[in-house]
Amino acid sequence: MWSRVLPRKTYVRLFLYACMAVCVLTLAFTMYLSRLFVQSTMNEIDASNRDKMQQVVQTSEFTLQKLRQFALRVYSEENIALWLNMTPDRYSPLSLYKAAASVREFANSEPFIQSISLFNFKMNQIYASSDAGLYTLQDYFDPAMVDAIQNEGTTPYLQFFDHAVQGKSYLALVVPAAAGPNRNYSGYVSILFSKPLLNEHMLQISGRDQNKLIVENADRAFILGNADAELASALAKAERPASDAPSRKWTGGGGTWSIQTAELPIEGWKVYLLSPISAWQAKIDRIRFDIIAASVVLVFALLLFLYWQSYRRLKPISDLTARLQSKLGPEEPTAQAGNGGNEIAWLDSRFDTLVGRLEQQDISLKSSKALIKDDLLRQWILGSKASGPAAQYIRHQTGILREGAFRIAVIRLESYGRFTESYDFASRKLLRYALGNMMAEVLATHDFAAETVDFGSDHIVALIAASAADEESRVLEAMKDVRAQIKRWLKLDLQAAVGPALDEGANLQPVYDRVYELTLLAFLSDEDRVFAMDDLERYRAEEGSGPDERLLKQAIHAVRLRNADALASDLDSLTRHMQGLGYEECKLQLTHIIYSLMKSFKNAGTLQGMKSIHAFLGRFSTIGEVKAWLLQELLQMMDRERPRSGSARKEEFVSEMVEFVRNHLHNPMLSVDDIAEHVNLSVNYVRQIFKEHYALSLSDYITDQRIKYAIHLLTTTDWTVADITEQSGFQTKSTFFSLFKRATGMTPGQYRQEQAKPER
Repeated sequence: MWSRVLPRKTYVRLFLYACMAVCVLTLAFTMYLSRLFVQSTMNEIDASNRDKMQQVVQTSEFTLQKLRQFALRVYSEENIALWLNMTPDRYSPLSLYKAAASVREFANSEPFIQSISLFNFKMNQIYASSDAGLYTLQDYFDPAMVDAIQNEGTTPYLQFFDHAVQGKSYLALVVPAAAGPNRNYSGYVSILFSKPLLNEHMLQISGRDQNKLIVENADRAFILGNADAELASALAKAERPASDAPSRKWTGGGGTWSIQTAELPIEGWKVYLLSPISAWQAKIDRIRFDIIAASVVLVFALLLFLYWQSYRRLKPISDLTARLQSKLGPEEPTAQAGNGGNEIAWLDSRFDTLVGRLEQQDISLKSSKALIKDDLLRQWILGSKASGPAAQYIRHQTGILREGAFRIAVIRLESYGRFTESYDFASRKLLRYALGNMMAEVLATHDFAAETVDFGSDHIVALIAASAADEESRVLEAMKDVRAQIKRWLKLDLQAAVGPALDEGANLQPVYDRVYELTLLAFLSDEDRVFAMDDLERYRAEEGSGPDERLLKQAIHAVRLRNADALASDLDSLTRHMQGLGYEECKLQLTHIIYSLMKSFKNAGTLQGMKSIHAFLGRFSTIGEVKAWLLQELLQMMDRERPRSGSARKEEFVSEMVEFVRNHLHNPMLSVDDIAEHVNLSVNYVRQIFKEHYALSLSDYITDQRIKYAIHLLTTTDWTVADITEQSGFQTKSTFFSLFKRATGMTPGQYRQEQAKPER
C-alpha cells in the first residue's frame, strides 16, 4: 500500500523522505539541542579556562626561572662582582664606572626590569640604575629594601617578593638571598620588575579580558593580576573549600564567579582565574533564543536545498560510482543508473576501502620527512661523501652547513653494560632519544645549530654547525656543558669528544671512528674532560710495540663463542712473552689488551666501570695475577650472557637487530655478521632467534625492508631511480630492478607511474 503511494522517481522519493526526517528531527530536538549547547558551552568555557590557567602557570614558571637565571648572571658579572666586593682601601672610581655600564646593559636587555640596585655594605654605597645615582645607606630612597637585606633578611633563596617603592608596587628579587646572622656576603643585587609588564606578557592579561587573574603569595597577599584591590581582598578573606579542588564557584566581590586554581610550587604562590558566570549566562540565553528562531528558518532552507539536490537525480551518484570503480577496480558489477539503491549500496561498501588508502598515504607522508632526515644523516656519517638528494637535503633542510663548516661530536655512555642491564630495549631507546634532544638543546644555548643521530648503541653523534674560524675551545666548552646538563637531569655519566672542522666534501666515516675512539681515552687516563683530536695523536705517539694482534683477536673470538679453554690458552700466549719485558713496557701492553677488550665488549659492565686502566694495574704485583683476574672477569661475563636465551631476552635482541637494520639499511655491505657483532652474539644464533620470531631469514628481512623503503621513496619523493637505488642500499641498479619486480610485479618506474595516475 505504502509503495503505491510513494512516487516512482527516485529523486522525488528521496526528497519526501528528507522532508519528513528534517522536519521531525529539527523541530523535535531543537530544545534538546539548545540545552545541550548550554551545557557544552559551559564545559568548553571551563576547559578553556583550565587550558589558559595551565598556559599561564607554564609561562609564569618559565619566565620566573628565566628572571632568576638573569639575576644570577647580573650578580656574577665580572665588573659588578668586582665592585660589590670592593673595600674602602681598594676603591677605584673606574670599577664603579664599569659596574654601572654593565648594569645599564643588563637593564636594557630585559624588558621586565624597572631598576637594578647594587649594595656594597663594606663601602656604605648603593648604586641605583633608575637614576644612575650613587647613594649611601642613609640617603638611599628605598630604606625598606636596605632594612630587608641588612636587618630582617630576605625571602628564601631566589624567591620573588612584593616590594613597594615611593607608592608603587614591584616584584623584587635579591641575590644572594641570604638571611639570618650567619650570612657572610658583603654585596647584594636587588632587581625590581614591572608588574604591568609581567601581567601583560607573563600572565597574558589583556584589557578586553572579562576574566580576572589573581596571584597570591604564601601569606595570601595579592601580588600580580588584573583584579582590583577590593575583589582580591574579598577572595583572600573568603573561606577556602575543604578539598583542594582545581575548579569551584564563589559568590562575592559583586558577582558570581567560576574559579580555576593552580599553584606555582617553586614560589609557593597560588593563581586564581575568576570568570564571571553572570556574563556567560546572558550571552548563552541570547544564543539559545537565536537557535530556536533559526531552526524554523533552517527547516525551510533545508527543504529547498534538498529539493534542488534531489532534482539532480542520481547522475552525481552514478558519476562518483564510476570514478571510484576506476580506482578500486571492477570487483562488483556497476549498478544500473535507474536503480539508485544498488549504486548507494556499492558506494557504501567501497567507501571504507578508499578512506583506508587515503589515511595510509597521509600517515606515510607525515612520517616521511623525519625518517628521511635520520636516514640521510646516518648515511652521510657512515658513507663517504654527501651526494645527490642527500647533499641537497642536508644543505637546504638542516642548519649543519650554515656556517660553511661543521664538526662531529660524540657522547658515549659509561658502563654501558650496566645501562643495558638496568633498562629494557624500549627504555634504552627512549633515553637515547632524550640524550639526543638534550644535546641539541644545550648546544643551541651556546649558539650552535646541531643535528643528532642515534646509532642504537652506546653513543650519540652530533653534527655541529661551526665556521672554520670558530675556536675549538668554544665547542669543547659547549660539549662540557652537555655532559653537565645530562649528568644533572638524567643522572647518566658520559664521555665526550669533538672532531676537527670539516667541509661538505669531507669523508666523515674515518673522522667519526676517530672521534668515537677519543671517548675511550678516559679508560687509559684519569682525566675527566672533553677530548679533542690532539689527544688521540698524542696517545698514538706514545704507544709502544703492542701484543700480537692475531692472538688478541682470537681471545675476543673465544669470548664471543663462550669457549673458556680457548680463552685461557690465548691469554697465556698473549702474556708469555711479557716475562722478559721491563715493568713499564709490560704495563703498557697489558693496558692495550684490556683497552681492546673494552672496545669489543660494550656489555662488559666491570671492565667499562674502570676509570683508569693504567692506575688499576698498580693493584697487582705479578703478570699472573693480572691474567687470572682478567680471565675470571671474562668468564663471568660469558656466564652473564647465557641467561639471555630466554624468550623475553630473545625478543629484545630481535628488536635491537631490527633497529640496527633500519639505521644501516642504506649500507650495501650490511651483513648478518655486522648485526651479530652489534648484539654480541654468534652469527648462527642470530639467524636462529630472528627466524623464530619473524618466520623469515635475516637476509630476506633486510631485502624486504629495502624494497619497502624504496617504495616509500618512490611515492613520497621525486628522486631519480638511481638515487633511490643508492639510498635503499642496493649495490647495483640491475639487482634493485630484479628484486623490486619480483616483489611488486612492476619495475620502479612503472610502480611510480601507477601510483601517480590522476582520478578520471
